[in-house]
Amino acid sequence: MPDPGVNEYGNPLPGYPAGELYVGDYHRSLRGAADTLTDPALIFIASALHGLVPLDRLLHPYDVPLTDERAVTPEAIRWHAARLGLDDADVIFLGGQDYAALLLPSVPHLHAPLAGDMGDQRGQCARVGDEADVREAWWKKAAALHNEHAAR
Repeated sequence: MPDPGVNEYGNPLPGYPAGELYVGDYHRSLRGAADTLTDPALIFIASALHGLVPLDRLLHPYDVPLTDERAVTPEAIRWHAARLGLDDADVIFLGGQDYAALLLPSVPHLHAPLAGDMGDQRGQCARVGDEADVREAWWKKAAALHNEHAAR
């Protein structure tokens, strides 16, 4: 996506909703699965630059991997997770293992069901969209992890 530019006064234009900014096939697969699992108001994108962001948050295009010095810190993720109430929620994370590892200290009951390479994960996302029993199993696992963590 191109940068939205600036207005006639030189001020940056607001950007694009996060849910529209990420346009790659991998993200679209994750998003399709997320949409079948829950309400869009409960979906957050794990951004290497911005942390956990709702789908409607306006962002400018960026290219920042988790390894970049500008990337979100574990402390920021901890703050986002607490602010969003993820410590007391059943959480299914759809994404790469590097992002799951970033989130896990802040959301120790996180259920990250995707495994394998991007192609494998896209296939798993398609299955969750097509098969109610897969969706049910993922939510049962997320609830069990939440309950186990809450009992500690």
